[in-house]
Amino acid sequence: MKRSILAVLVLALSIGLVPEAARAQDNNSWNAFWAWLSNGKDPRLTAVGLGIGIAGDAVSWDVTRKRGYPPVRMMTPLGAYAATSAGCVIAYPFVATVVLNRPLTPREAYTGMANCVIPFVGGWLVDAALPHDAWTDGTPPAPVKHHK
Repeated sequence: MKRSILAVLVLALSIGLVPEAARAQDNNSWNAFWAWLSNGKDPRLTAVGLGIGIAGDAVSWDVTRKRGYPPVRMMTPLGAYAATSAGCVIAYPFVATVVLNRPLTPREAYTGMANCVIPFVGGWLVDAALPHDAWTDGTPPAPVKHHK
């Protein structure tokens, strides 16, 4: 059992080592590990995701802890995972919008919410699945040239 868990963990972490296409704007050049962790996005979004994730872990631990006599749990571990993931999906866009002081792009919102459900790997999967266009990346569309 331990070998299969280790194999899944190694596979999940190796997904992050796949090289990405070059980006014209690199705002993470100051720290290679942080750039890898934030997947080339704004580092403040990674900090928000980590903060909400740590808070969700604390809540999950608290609601699955046995209390009283006879010892009982408020929630099963699967129920706690579902509840804290749902709370994270709801809270992430609000907190990230306040921290960035601007609306999130759809790519930023979707990758952050996917990281709530499957930490680290969910955001990478959603980022790879979304197309790079003006709407999902939040970039203004290229100006249309009119010929006279």
